[in-house]
Amino acid sequence: MDGHSSSGPVTVLLLAALTSSALGQSKPFYFEDGKQLVLTPPEHGSVISSVVWTHNSNLVVEWVNKDLEFFGSFKGRTSLDESTAQLTVSAARQSDGGEYRVEINNVQQSQVYTAIVIKKVPKPSVVVVPTSCSTNSSRCTLTCQGDPAGTEPLTYSWRKDSGWWGPEQQSMDHLIINDVKTKRVEEISCRMKNPVSEEESDPLKNPMYRKGYVSPGELAAIICSSILAVVLVGLGLLIDP
Repeated sequence: MDGHSSSGPVTVLLLAALTSSALGQSKPFYFEDGKQLVLTPPEHGSVISSVVWTHNSNLVVEWVNKDLEFFGSFKGRTSLDESTAQLTVSAARQSDGGEYRVEINNVQQSQVYTAIVIKKVPKPSVVVVPTSCSTNSSRCTLTCQGDPAGTEPLTYSWRKDSGWWGPEQQSMDHLIINDVKTKRVEEISCRMKNPVSEEESDPLKNPMYRKGYVSPGELAAIICSSILAVVLVGLGLLIDP
């Protein structure tokens, strides 16, 4: 998706994708600070009669003998689906990050859910280095600036005018060289992206842009074509009886 972050509540489902029987299978999952965190174990082969969730080895919820109890900071903002063992934490915060494990019917499940809480990316802006960059500069660096605190991992991509976004990269810098193609680009935009959101900058006027620019080679070709056209017209007049 391009342009801007999606609106409305964002729910990140943490699904158990590994079926290995080895204990401790873990995969990191990212979710947005302030949104829902949903932990969904794989389908169980029998009727579920008891569920125990832990977070960093501390109890989150116990459902045993039809008695349901939540613990610590999870009280009042967490729910459990007894039929599937799905755990839902609302208004998740950074302290909710860490390892979650679930025990179903007194059997510890192999999947470890490693949750990482990150913030949405801010709207970035494109900054030119050096600020004196102009049509006479040989090369300049564009930087996609935006406060990265709490938003990592981040990737950056660039777009010229209304074209396609370029490949994602980890560096926030983008080198532009004063060649024919760059001279014809009027605006340049950047995009910041992380696993839960993305934002793009307002377009920046390309400091190397030259309206109607024609390269020396193209100019020579135009002149040659014009001369040839004149010669052909002249020959036509001479030949015409």
